[in-house]
Amino acid sequence: MDLYCGLVSGNSSRAAFALREANAGHRVHVLDTRKGENRKPEYLALNPMGKVPAFVDGAFRLWESNAIAWYVAEKRPEARLIPDSPQGRASVHRWLFFQTGHVTPACVNVFRNTNERVKEYWNPPGDPKALEAGRKELARYLPVIESALGDREWLEGAFSLADIAFTPHLALVAEGGFDFSPYPRLRAWLDRLMARPAWRETWGLLFARGG
Repeated sequence: MDLYCGLVSGNSSRAAFALREANAGHRVHVLDTRKGENRKPEYLALNPMGKVPAFVDGAFRLWESNAIAWYVAEKRPEARLIPDSPQGRASVHRWLFFQTGHVTPACVNVFRNTNERVKEYWNPPGDPKALEAGRKELARYLPVIESALGDREWLEGAFSLADIAFTPHLALVAEGGFDFSPYPRLRAWLDRLMARPAWRETWGLLFARGG
């Protein structure tokens, strides 16, 4: 198995985190996207959009970070990153869609404007309106996670891809100084996620080198 990632990439780190948790025995290839390594023909053969990450397992090619994570979780069932029951799997899928469609877009608007690591690496234009919109959206979405956690340690009771999915972009928002005080259960959950050895390794590989 081969995972192709980019530095300071939340989506890359989501897949990398999942593969490390699954003990997938994979190789990681870090691309310099600022130099256009993701636009070279050999990479476009893996991901025609030229985005990171991409994944190869023999003749099989895959892109989209949550799809990569799900595939590896299926191949490494002993890691127990997805539940056994149809109901449990549907619940995890629900969180993945919620992350992709709602939480991540809001986070991107926030961390592009507040996270110094991201600003140094990508040099995005400042956009106060986008920042305010992202904060307003997170004020709608984060209470959903706060409520779902209840007295649980993880979103679905046991640690799963549901938890992994949210980690990268919430970690970048947190590093940018976002106020999580209204969400103490979420803050504690994020701290547990960021303390996991697989996440610390992923952070060191893709973020500590890029900022």
